[in-house]
Amino acid sequence: MKKAVLVLLLICLFSGLSFAEGKGLSNLTYGIIEGTKDLGKVYSTPIEIDYLKSALALTGTLVTSLFDSPVHGFFSDLKSLETVAVVLSKSVEPVGLGILYTTLGWNNKDFARKMIGSSLFTGINTIGLKYLVGKSRPLVSDVPSYIGPNFKSDYNTFPSGHTALSFNLATVLSSEYPEYSFWFYTWSSSVGLSRIILERHWISDVLGGAITGTYSANIYLKAIEENH
Repeated sequence: MKKAVLVLLLICLFSGLSFAEGKGLSNLTYGIIEGTKDLGKVYSTPIEIDYLKSALALTGTLVTSLFDSPVHGFFSDLKSLETVAVVLSKSVEPVGLGILYTTLGWNNKDFARKMIGSSLFTGINTIGLKYLVGKSRPLVSDVPSYIGPNFKSDYNTFPSGHTALSFNLATVLSSEYPEYSFWFYTWSSSVGLSRIILERHWISDVLGGAITGTYSANIYLKAIEENH
């Protein structure tokens, strides 16, 4: 609750600074409204499935899951990196997202729409998978276990939400600023790594999040382009 209030205060602050130009508040409002409306368009647009890429993604995730415990054991000993990991994780939590959306969207309403709409789409897809798979977090045990559909916070580790959202944003940002795509994906990869260091996710969760975020962003961008 406190985080949500702080996000609103930050958005109001940045919006207030740009209100004199008549852009900030109206652009963010447009982004929120139109980005939310886009969900209906995206979910109603037929998805073209690339079966080869889907098979490779699934196989890669399954193979990576074999290394969940060894990788967790290695990174759990890197306590010196926890501070950096916390900062990276916070960049895709409410406060960090509030700053990002406001800073990049206050002068560009269409970009604000893309960031917010794609984030909502990715969030819905990620949450659905989390509670459907029912995989345990590293803090629960040293070996991952699965209990299937549930609503327990300790059994919703796959895919990583932070990683999915960061890769979603990296994809959207890269579509707008392709010359900086390397840095966007470096940031999103670092966010995924931070979740392993903080013992919140297994390595296969991070890969699953990267795939979910990237795939969701591409579906969203293609759908709004076709319905534009």
